[in-house]
Amino acid sequence: MADIVIFGTGQIAEVALAHIRAFSPDRVVGFTVDRAYMESPDFHGLPVVPWDALETRFPPDRVKLLGPLSYQKLNELRRDRHREGQARGYEFASFIHPSVHNMAEVVGENCFILENTILQPYSRIGDGCIIWTASHIGHHTTIGDHCFISSQVGIASGCNIGPRCLIGGQVGIDNNVTLGEEVYLESRSMIRRDLPAHSVVRHPQDLPQTYSSSRLKNMVFK
Repeated sequence: MADIVIFGTGQIAEVALAHIRAFSPDRVVGFTVDRAYMESPDFHGLPVVPWDALETRFPPDRVKLLGPLSYQKLNELRRDRHREGQARGYEFASFIHPSVHNMAEVVGENCFILENTILQPYSRIGDGCIIWTASHIGHHTTIGDHCFISSQVGIASGCNIGPRCLIGGQVGIDNNVTLGEEVYLESRSMIRRDLPAHSVVRHPQDLPQTYSSSRLKNMVFK
């Protein structure tokens, strides 16, 4: 059993708190946010500590961290805070719902994987990945670090999903497809071909747009 501090005080942090309380032996003892976004000293009756002063209340030898549970800046925020936490001596927890069919070869740290997801044999899940409800990760598929996969996503076998990809709900990805880093797939897209880094695919065309995901990162996912 570990004491956990969740990064964030938004809706997904609330979802994480509810799941950990209901399904995990771990215990949430507090929250942390960047000082500029701190609106209250408590959240759901637990203390909120500024990220830059976290050690004053929750030193690394007492707690593990989880999050940020957000796709801000196309998952760059989660990657950056993960790296900063590691540099400050913190370990990271993961939450895997007990209903997950987990035959993955490896699941990294700082992951949040929700109910009825299937991780088939020889799949590999990187650090900092969020996989929402009822998704399917096929055998021999690799999910890169800090990806966000929404609900009811089907990723077939032998795929290679690059780091920091954002995959919308009910997306389908065919066998042996490779996605470069920071690819954005809109909900209900169907991907049948490899996509280079920073591609944007919007349903129903299922073809890459002429602009890169960096444009979305600066406009939509701040």
